[in-house]
Amino acid sequence: AGNHLWNKTYGTGNDDRAYSLVQTSDGGYAIAGYVTFSGPNLKDFWLVKTDPVGNHMWNKTYGGANDDWGSSLIRTSDGGYAIAGYTNRNLNYNFWLVKTDVAGNMVWNRTFGGPNSDGALSVIQTSEGGYALAGYTNSYGAGVYDMLLVKTDSTGNHLWNKTYGGAGSDGAWSLVQTVDGGYALAGYTYSYGA
Repeated sequence: AGNHLWNKTYGTGNDDRAYSLVQTSDGGYAIAGYVTFSGPNLKDFWLVKTDPVGNHMWNKTYGGANDDWGSSLIRTSDGGYAIAGYTNRNLNYNFWLVKTDVAGNMVWNRTFGGPNSDGALSVIQTSEGGYALAGYTNSYGAGVYDMLLVKTDSTGNHLWNKTYGGAGSDGAWSLVQTVDGGYALAGYTYSYGA
């Protein structure tokens, strides 16, 4: 009925944000976003695991010397997690996909993108066990920014990518696999419509 039951906070006292949430097999929750350690430019992917009433169980961080933002979280078929977002490498952002085990330990990670800014905002595990990521790109496509769809195999190796958009700025916020095996992307456009 939408009545408030409980709430919990997690963080360092700096700029920490959650962008995605899943319920876990034990009835708890896993939350992904970013954590800021100190200053404005030290953000890392952050994964927080709780029990069923939101009590903190463990957390993990993933990232390098520059900013890394986690945007989308899923539970994977092996019981682990996949987090997609963007990572700052050489002063430009790229798609970043991090795969973990059930305890949040990183198993592998992959980056995708070009010489300009690209960011992943949604990830799914596909029917054959690979991954699909959607977001925005300034490196490829027809416009200032376009939607970018990246497909990988089960260990995150790049298989193909496609862009969608027009002359303006376009990007994808959400992605699903459809019953015919294709994909549907939803987001925003400055190229079409009113």
